[in-house]
Amino acid sequence: MTRPVKKSVIEPPLDVQQRLCSVDNMARLILNCEGVGLVMRQLGRDIVMIGRSSLNQIVIDHPTVSAQHAALLRTGNSYSLKDLNSTNGTQVNGNFVTDVELKDGDNVRFGSVIAVFAGAYRKPCSRRAIRNFWISISGKGAQPIAFAMASASLNVV
Repeated sequence: MTRPVKKSVIEPPLDVQQRLCSVDNMARLILNCEGVGLVMRQLGRDIVMIGRSSLNQIVIDHPTVSAQHAALLRTGNSYSLKDLNSTNGTQVNGNFVTDVELKDGDNVRFGSVIAVFAGAYRKPCSRRAIRNFWISISGKGAQPIAFAMASASLNVV
């Protein structure tokens, strides 16, 4: 009689699960930064500037990101993303964009830096959804142990 083989399940660390499923309703941008891993930024302002310059609210210190790369604009409960004529462009779900309304779960790329938009007022996430997200980014160079809230490479002003 042969026993079924258990598949090994890739689980993100508990602190990652708790941060991804926190109970407040603030939208977030979760960035996968080389050498840092996953970094989550809450979007608490009506206008959030993104780029390499220290004058931005979300600073991404990466050579493929322009000094003033993009802006997130909140209107009511939704966010729009506007590319600010960046050198390497902004993509949402694989398509280059100049101005687009973001939806929960959209994949965003600033130059070559990958992010996921987690919209406000979303349903509580399940362990399965977290596991699928973790697996999807783990194969793209994410560092499983680095879910830093602050780093020298990515700062919030």
